This record gives sequence, C-alpha cells and structure tokens, in this order.
Amino acid sequence: MAKSIFQESLKLTGLPGATAGTRYVGGTVAGAPTIGSFLVGDFIVDQSGAMYVCTVAGTPGTWQLSGVSVNENIAGKNFVINGGMDIWQRGTSFSGLGTGTYMADRWQLNTASTTTTSQITSGISNIQYAMRNQRTSGSTTVATNYIAQTLETKNSIPMAGQTVALSFWARAGANFSSASNALNATVVYGTGTDQNVYNVLTGSTGVIAQTATLTTSWQKFSYSGPVGSTATQVALFFNWATTGTAGANDYLDITGVQLEIAPQATSFSRAGGSIGGELALCQRYYYAINAANAYNSSTYTSFGMGAATSTYAIIQINMAQTMRTAPTLATQSSAASTLSIGILGLTGVAVTSYAITQSNPYLVAIQAFCSGFSNYQSVGMYAANTTSAYIGFTAEL
Repeated sequence: MAKSIFQESLKLTGLPGATAGTRYVGGTVAGAPTIGSFLVGDFIVDQSGAMYVCTVAGTPGTWQLSGVSVNENIAGKNFVINGGMDIWQRGTSFSGLGTGTYMADRWQLNTASTTTTSQITSGISNIQYAMRNQRTSGSTTVATNYIAQTLETKNSIPMAGQTVALSFWARAGANFSSASNALNATVVYGTGTDQNVYNVLTGSTGVIAQTATLTTSWQKFSYSGPVGSTATQVALFFNWATTGTAGANDYLDITGVQLEIAPQATSFSRAGGSIGGELALCQRYYYAINAANAYNSSTYTSFGMGAATSTYAIIQINMAQTMRTAPTLATQSSAASTLSIGILGLTGVAVTSYAITQSNPYLVAIQAFCSGFSNYQSVGMYAANTTSAYIGFTAEL
C-alpha cells in the first residue's frame, strides 16, 4: 500500500544558493495583482505573457515585472507593414479611389467614389493613428469596400505550416451603413510568387474568415487559423458592404492590424519595431521625394543631380532603401510643370516631360526634357518654386 505524503514532510529543495521560498499563485488579465495578500517570492503570469514577482509582502504587496514583456515593440513579430497606419507617403486623404489603389503605405483600397479615406488620431493607448473610411453624408451609392495588404513571398514563407493570429482594433460611426455593423476579416494563402490579392493568389486557400460586429467604441478583435505547408504567399483583407443612404457618421475606423505566428494574438507591435524601421519597410515598396515634406518645406527642393544635353538632362536619384524590385514611376507622380532644371543649384528652365530611362532597386535615372543647355553641363532637378512638386517610385506587388 502506498504511503501517504503529509504536508509536514514537504520541504524546500533546490541547488545550493537557490532554496528561498517561491510560489506560483495564478494569473491576471493584465499586470500585477491589485487585490489579495501575497508573500515575497510569489509570482504570476498575465495573459500577455508578462511575469511579475512579489518583492515586498502585503495586500496586494509590491510587484516587479520580470524579464521582457511581450508588450515591447518587437521588430519582425508582426508581418503586417504599417499596421498602425503611421506612414502615408502618398498623402493623408483620398477620395474616389479605384480598385486596388494604394493610399496609406502598403494598404490597397477599393471603395465607392463617395468615400474619403484619411489618417486620423486614434485615441487608443500606444497606437497613435488609425485609418478612417468616411462615406459622404447623403450618398445613395452602395458598394462592397475592401482594404487589403498582400505580403511578398519572402515574408510569407516563414508562415507556411504555422498557426497564425490576426488581430486589429476597429469601430464604426453611429450611422455605419454596413448591415448588422459587420466587418469581414479574411486571411488567405497562395502558392504563387509575389502576386496581388486583388488579382487572386494562385491556389488561394482560406486561413481565417470571420465577421466582427462593430460598435461606436474601439474593440480589439483576434482570430487564428492554420496556414498550409505549401504556402508561398499570404494576404489579408477587410471588407464591408454599404447600404441605403449615408448618414453624417457613416464611417469605419481601423488600426493596430497584426498578423503573427502564434496560437493567439499578443500586444500590437510595428513590423519595423520603431517608426524609423516602419518607414524603411514602407520605402521598400514606395518612395516619394516630396517638396512639401522636405526640410523647411522648401519650394526649391532638390530631386537629384546629373548632366544635360541641348534637349534633355539625365538626373540620377538614389532610393532611400533597397526596393523590392526595380521601381517604376507611380501614377501619383508630379506634373512636369512643377519641376525645373538648373545649373549649380539655381532654378532655371522648365521640365516639359520626364520618364525613367534606367532603373534598379538602388537608383533611378530620369530623362527630363528641357532646353537651353550645352552638352555635359552639370545640372540639378528642383521644385519649380512650389511645394506641390513630388516624384513617386513604386515597387509594389
């Protein structure tokens, strides 16, 4: 017959020097306990994965965060670039965008012409900005609207055969016209290479397909699902259908979008770990030189240097980051009339048209047509006394 083990027979064991008493006393939703009595050495684990240790006994005692909390901005945890809606190189407000048009960096949009998409301040702790899709009050246009991000193959392959968690914050205006205040959240994977979800991924297979019911207050939603072992590309999108006549507060706000390898969602982190890292990731796909955003918002911002002939100049422009592939001119590029060619930094003759003549992921050569120069003169291309001048380069999927 087995012997009973009495409490009196239990004693502390451990390696020499590590025999002080300690107890695991349970968990909390977030942070250290705020009620209850605890002893020195008691420890808990909250639902974000952070561990706290009691260092002074009491009710509830004094607690010390132990180790690195998962609330830290960990670069690379989030596969969604610009999930916090921080970077808007193309501008911060758009109306009447067509199918698959990029606006906030890395995000494609398809909405009705009566919808305005813009950056707003979120008011959420630790997430500064959000994306708002505002339907024009009184509009009777109905449509299915999409916000999407397609990940390139290099960033998708690590998710093959893994369980992933999608999380995001969302809310709706009091007059949000989507039936039942529904926002559909979807993650899919494909077996092609560097495709675009708007053109359908080869072998497209669902990973997550859930419907969030929105209110006028921010809510965090999270879902998980398995990515197939053959996946070479992953994409996510949100869609909602507008109905009836738009009211004054017919809008959708969304931010804090995160896709991570995990059985359940953790706290939001930028993909780049910092605002500088996030900008660098965005500039892998799109890069704009913008006079309005230049130092002191210069009306004579320099775009690049080069050499002239009697009819054109070749201007070399270095990319801020190594781009995904050789870039092309973006459709939002500046009108030639906002640019000029000058000698030794002085503004000069107008640019009548321009185009890329050579391109690689590191630099671009622009042929800018102009007149009045001699062969081999050193020249620069500048904003023509305006802050509206900009040139955009795209290497998007």
